[in-house]
Amino acid sequence: MKLQDFMADTESEYVKLVSAEGHEFYVARKCALVSGTIKAMLLGQFSESKGEIRFPDISAPILEKVIQYLYYKKRYSNSNARIPEFNIEPEMSLELLMAANYLEC
Repeated sequence: MKLQDFMADTESEYVKLVSAEGHEFYVARKCALVSGTIKAMLLGQFSESKGEIRFPDISAPILEKVIQYLYYKKRYSNSNARIPEFNIEPEMSLELLMAANYLEC
């Protein structure tokens, strides 16, 4: 791989997150970097540093909710405005907690 190709991949504005079922989500890199795990994968020497990360143990609905939270956290971090509640459906709370713990959100 040429250096300019590598730089284009690592500085891309979006990253692709893929759920267990193969559903693809394109997420703004600045929001994806809110997750400590995703940040380590994208900035490290892993194959994921090319901008695509697969999560074989996270279902599409859970990954979608995690992504919503990443955008929420990015938007309201260091905000002086009133922060609205982040709603979580009770039936997905356990699975979401496990995913959030793994992703360091």
